Amino acid sequence: MEKQFTIPPLRPATTMKKAPEPGPFGVLDTMRVGLVNQRSEITTKHPLEQSELFYELNQHRIKLGMSNSISGSALPMTIQAERASAARIGRLPGVASSYLHLEVFAGMDEDLAIEDLFDGPSPWEDSPQHSRCNATA
Repeated sequence: MEKQFTIPPLRPATTMKKAPEPGPFGVLDTMRVGLVNQRSEITTKHPLEQSELFYELNQHRIKLGMSNSISGSALPMTIQAERASAARIGRLPGVASSYLHLEVFAGMDEDLAIEDLFDGPSPWEDSPQHSRCNATA
């Protein structure tokens, strides 16, 4: 039973979301359902928007498909095993992991994204910079 790696289609399948059902009084329960976006209820997403959501996954699948056609199924299976083991590596409980090994393996270690700049709070956000300015008289 050999696993086949193929290049994903450029146009993803379009699916319609199911509209939330109104409550007993004919009104949507926004505390449980959340705010409803009417545009997404009427139409599906643009194909380009859908494609951009899964860009990284599609690029990974394309690379696996190309490596399968060039060197057989052993290389893509090795790449997937390495990626799965890199995703499992974490830190101690309670400490968020940076997944550096996974980023290096995927080639994203040198890319700067918006999450890299604005991910966590600043270290000086909780403590005042100058204690004399915050002292009460």
